[in-house]
Amino acid sequence: MKSTSICLLLTFFLVGCAELGTQGNISTGKVVPAVVFQPTDASYILACMDELQDIKKSEFRSYFKALSAGIDQRPDRDKLRLICLSLNPKASYKQFRQGIAVLQRYIESHPENRADLKGLLALAGRLDQAKIQRWSGRKKLEEEKKILEQKIDELVNELQQREVRIHELQQQIEQLKNIENIIKNREHSAVGTKSYD
Repeated sequence: MKSTSICLLLTFFLVGCAELGTQGNISTGKVVPAVVFQPTDASYILACMDELQDIKKSEFRSYFKALSAGIDQRPDRDKLRLICLSLNPKASYKQFRQGIAVLQRYIESHPENRADLKGLLALAGRLDQAKIQRWSGRKKLEEEKKILEQKIDELVNELQQREVRIHELQQQIEQLKNIENIIKNREHSAVGTKSYD
């Protein structure tokens, strides 16, 4: 009887503690809701980006190639993974654009996740603009570099031509000096011969 009383007392104590844990404060009568976190598609993509940020280039290429083959028939997680890979710094611009296209189709087919994914799409759009501006800036610099290299080639060629002309003029000056010396020597010889006559 004593052991039965202890068991009942212990049971009431445990049930009371369990209810207290799930319902919160008994004195106020408030119920504390249990929070269940379900990751959104956008959070899955962001977590994937973090996970794959240090992926090797060779692994990245083979992984992207395997995922992109028949992507529209693949499960949703594969589509999200491809979007994640397309946002990786190792992705080419073509791969990046492919990921954005998959993201746009995914948003259209999953209206329940539209808000989060539209925000991600907006960020991807900004990244696209930055890539285009960087590319056009680089292209402009390359064009300017090409023009400057051509100008340098022209100036070097002009300098070489001037050096050749200077060398030719120096040779002509030397020849003229030699002719002048020969004439002076002849005149001097002729004057000396006359004085002996």
